[in-house]
Amino acid sequence: MSRSIRRTSSSFIIGFQQIKDQLKLKEEAEKYVKAEEAKKYPEKAVPSGKGRDKTEEAIKHSEEFRAMTEHKITLDELANNLETDFQNGLTEEKAHLKLGVSGENKLSEKQGLPWYIRFLKQLTGFFSLLLWAGAILCFIAYAISGSDPSNIYLGLALIVTVLATGIFSYYQEEKSAAIMAGFKNMIPPKCTVIRNGTKKEIESAKIVPGDIVAVKQGGKIPGDMRIIESNNMKVDNSTLTGESEPLSRSEKCTNEKNPLETENLAFFGTMCSSGEGKGVIIFTGDRTVMGRIAGLAITTEAEQTTLNKEITRFIKIISVVAIILGAVFFGLGFALKYAVVANIINTIGIIVANVPEGLLAEVTVALSLTAKRMAEKNVLVKNLEAVETLGATTCVCSDKTGTLTENKMRVVSLWYDKKIRDVANYEDKNKELGYDVENQTFIMMMRCAILNSKAQFNFEVPDIMLMDKKGNFFPKEEAQKIKDKYKKDLLGKSVELWPTIGGDASEIALIKFFNPIENISQLREKYPVLVRSGVKAEITFNSANKYAVTLHEPTDWNPSEHKKDCILFMKGAPEQLWERCSTVFINGKALPLSEEWRKEFDTANKAFGSRGQRVLGFAFLWLKDSEYASDFVFEPHQEGGPNFPLNGLTFIGLAVLMDPPRKKVKEAVNSAHEAGIKVIMVTGDQPLTAAAIARQVGIITQPKTVNDLVDEGIEWDKALELSDAIVIHGDMLTKAHIEDSGLPFGEQRIAKWLSKKEIVFARTSPAQKYMIVDANQQLKHIVAVTGDGVNDSPAIKKADIGIAMGIVGSDVAKDAADMLLIDDNFASIIQGVEQGRVIFDNLKRTIAYVLASNIPEILPFLAFVIFQIPLPLTTILMLAIDLGTDMVPAVALAYEKPELDVMKRKPRNAEKDHLMTYQLLFFAYTQTGMIEACAGFMAYFTTLYQFGFKPQTLWYFALADTGTKPSSSDIYDPNTQYKGNTHIGISKYEGKKVDYITNSDGKYDLRIWFYNYSESDWAECQYSGLKSPITDHKICYTSEAVHYAQCAFFIGIVCVQWANIHIVRTKVTSLIDQGLDNWFVNAGMVFETFIALLICYVPGLNSALGGRPLPSLLWGFPAVPFFILLILYDETRKFLLRQERKRHPGRKGWIEKNTFY
Repeated sequence: MSRSIRRTSSSFIIGFQQIKDQLKLKEEAEKYVKAEEAKKYPEKAVPSGKGRDKTEEAIKHSEEFRAMTEHKITLDELANNLETDFQNGLTEEKAHLKLGVSGENKLSEKQGLPWYIRFLKQLTGFFSLLLWAGAILCFIAYAISGSDPSNIYLGLALIVTVLATGIFSYYQEEKSAAIMAGFKNMIPPKCTVIRNGTKKEIESAKIVPGDIVAVKQGGKIPGDMRIIESNNMKVDNSTLTGESEPLSRSEKCTNEKNPLETENLAFFGTMCSSGEGKGVIIFTGDRTVMGRIAGLAITTEAEQTTLNKEITRFIKIISVVAIILGAVFFGLGFALKYAVVANIINTIGIIVANVPEGLLAEVTVALSLTAKRMAEKNVLVKNLEAVETLGATTCVCSDKTGTLTENKMRVVSLWYDKKIRDVANYEDKNKELGYDVENQTFIMMMRCAILNSKAQFNFEVPDIMLMDKKGNFFPKEEAQKIKDKYKKDLLGKSVELWPTIGGDASEIALIKFFNPIENISQLREKYPVLVRSGVKAEITFNSANKYAVTLHEPTDWNPSEHKKDCILFMKGAPEQLWERCSTVFINGKALPLSEEWRKEFDTANKAFGSRGQRVLGFAFLWLKDSEYASDFVFEPHQEGGPNFPLNGLTFIGLAVLMDPPRKKVKEAVNSAHEAGIKVIMVTGDQPLTAAAIARQVGIITQPKTVNDLVDEGIEWDKALELSDAIVIHGDMLTKAHIEDSGLPFGEQRIAKWLSKKEIVFARTSPAQKYMIVDANQQLKHIVAVTGDGVNDSPAIKKADIGIAMGIVGSDVAKDAADMLLIDDNFASIIQGVEQGRVIFDNLKRTIAYVLASNIPEILPFLAFVIFQIPLPLTTILMLAIDLGTDMVPAVALAYEKPELDVMKRKPRNAEKDHLMTYQLLFFAYTQTGMIEACAGFMAYFTTLYQFGFKPQTLWYFALADTGTKPSSSDIYDPNTQYKGNTHIGISKYEGKKVDYITNSDGKYDLRIWFYNYSESDWAECQYSGLKSPITDHKICYTSEAVHYAQCAFFIGIVCVQWANIHIVRTKVTSLIDQGLDNWFVNAGMVFETFIALLICYVPGLNSALGGRPLPSLLWGFPAVPFFILLILYDETRKFLLRQERKRHPGRKGWIEKNTFY
């Protein structure tokens, strides 16, 4: 029992002690948090404020990393600041405390709107609200009267229009809101840390500042870290800086001013491309450089597209006109004492007639068709409205690597035997090679490049190809067949397409260049790197030595005097190798170096360097058998240096490598310049390399840049005046931004730099790219930005149109972009610009076509309200035009071919050149619209005349209350006083108005109803025996004739729209010259005719929509003269316009000012 008590009391004491320790730990944690927050950690990157202030704050925050000191202080100071131990790492308790301060290693996310809110926004635009209001008024009108089902039809049609347009727009235009998801994917799920002196794997989200992290080839850097150990470690910073070359990492601080340039820092989200290393985490989550970029991307509001602005402006103008006209005529109807319900219906009719309900759907479908065509040209459109924005672009800020260039290092030149040679790959038999494969110097350079390299081709089949759908591996025999076929297929392709493993970009370029001449696998298998007593005789490349060395046993191509000698190959920085050489290899012989040779070497090396190209030197040395016999052990890494010589070598030559410009890029840049578009290179690469590529692709054409003049000793300000080409380093941009922040924008240096015609920005950070875009927008440019890395995403989102790379682009960049270049080729952008300009021209044509039918839709209501004739066109038939017959022809205009000068003219001025202009409105309303209205009224009055109604009789006839409603059995008798009306004298029938809206009064002869009209007021009916299938009564002299006339008015508009669809296809050119070769338009005409026939002749459909089976002579024939008149009028207008331009070139005459849209 006492033992049990002791156990219990012991457990109690231990438990109490644990609680006490936890309380103490919590107390310490709270103190630590307060102290650390006060002295060390900045707030999370969530800027406060609104608009530009918020953006400026985000830019400053994203650039704060430049002020960091963690890379330049001593390791002891850093360890003290981070309270860590570089050998043992943090303790678990300390790591737990720090996690409470710094938070998890995750990036903040911007809260997106739920999908249903985004969908509702599509249904509640200004234009949509107008149609919603119209639908509600229709339902109110029906509720009041209850007699006119067309009100229900109209209301439902308006609702369907809004829903259909909204749904289509939502699914076509909805952009991905998951930009931060791309950032999250960059965090490796696990990483290796040292804690309590032990290596362990933990979740990346749990690492904290002070953690010691180990990384190796292929691994992602889990946080910003300072390197404390490096074993040939290289990182790929392309996602951060855009620089494609792997960069060496070491313990040394190589750039105190710019943390991005120093070798002792590795950044979150980048990759360890080769080697391995160890580092201490200095920043996590939002505090990393990438996190600050994320903060800038979150803060950046997407720019409204130019087309969206234009459509919004167009909708506002049309809607305001519609509402004003509706209000005016409601007041007029009130003054004329119309019934409230009738007045509401008339007002709705005026509004509906003014607003082209189908236009948004037509525009969206037209954009979709254009997007499909652009996809065929390798441009994938995410945001449909961005299609037109690309056409309005005045400035393209293009990334270099992968967009202007191929993003593949290639051997482009060789220097040996005293000669510079531009070379082509041996596979390309159509080009001049530039070298002789039998030349001894060339052969020696090839052997050095192949044997002194770690790059090799990788014919291993990816595991996924060896598995079935369930993830199980195939049987051994089947797997082997797959492997054999995989390798055979690869070998049948160009060596450029073969996958590789190991080595850096330069070594990969070299083996792809030389393999078609000499099989690298066989050569390496025959002459591997020398190994004696288990020691491999090689020195790998590092940033200190700047060379790599391999030794090999005697070869069968050793010359007789070196038959048993081992051979040493050295490859590396040309200057380093040259200093170690005493002879030079010329035509297979080693000749002593001389001053003349030194000059030749310097000339060649400087020529390549000035082009921004990467240059590698090659050398060799025979190691005499008398000194280095077969039992000699080579020690490349012993203290005091290798036990074999690294001087007295024989220099072979130079290989020049570069990421060459893509094919057709130069032509595309020239096309951009011809089209008035400025092309600016914005890259993270070195200024020299950037300028060299800019010259090759035509971005820089000036003989000397401002920078070249400054290098010659000319002052900067003077150089700015003398040259129109400039290269700006990112550091200059940041300095100018800080120093000029208080000045008006026009006086800031960036504004002056951007006034230059030819501009290159080099070594730019994400915030600097953002500033460049913003500055161009302040100069009223419509800016397109290309990019592929995370570093490009803020600028891509800020731009008027963001363009991401489809092949090498990161998920973040793709999510932020409006469109993707499927082939990553700049030339595809220029093709997209042409399509964007074409779509704007074609949208103008569409609007001119659609608006022309507004006047013949408005005037019937004016005639009804003012002259009180029976309504010539119902609102349902208006919708049949707007959402039926006009839809396909309007969309077909998207297929109209571009005008010849589309890429020769300057980009449109977004401030002045609008989609809706005075000229377009004047042309559509007062010219084509009036002719169409005349056609409609001609068809209307002709039809009524054929059914017994003279035009003069119709004046004030619609609301006439001077008659008496007859009996349905009354028969017209012109010889009696009351024309056969038996209801005369019965008060309930006297003063009744005819219902022209429904079919309820269709059985009454109106000659009997209006018995007080004389015989001469009526015309002779030409279709006396014709009955209406709707009422089953005769048509002559009844209200049913009005329905036939309304249908004829509708058909009249359709017929004249046949002419209109063709005249809007050209603005100046004659229709005779243009031809009728747009078969989509021709098919659209057939479609609208088919729809019109359905509305007229299909039972049920015609009664619902107000159509009637017109006699053949009334189907369009009354409108034919106006069809001809419209074509003749427009041909005359275009002829006079052409003559006006010939007589007064460069000056706008009256016709151009008022009718050229």
